[in-house]
Amino acid sequence: MTTLNLAKKNQRYQIVGFVGQVDGVLRRFFELGFTVGERVRVVATSLQKKVFLVEIRGYVLSVRANLLSKVQVE
Repeated sequence: MTTLNLAKKNQRYQIVGFVGQVDGVLRRFFELGFTVGERVRVVATSLQKKVFLVEIRGYVLSVRANLLSKVQVE
């Protein structure tokens, strides 16, 4: 098990949970489709790996690495 900010590019993962204090962030994750059991794929990263392009539920969105560090995947 790892967090999404450490995931390898172009590999599919499944969300298994969330870590740490994610009060307001958790609600936003749910609105964007980040729910337990959902399949996710890292499409691309910035050069310094501070921003990730993530494909989930058929669309691609840009998310900061510090937020993705709260998403556990396997």
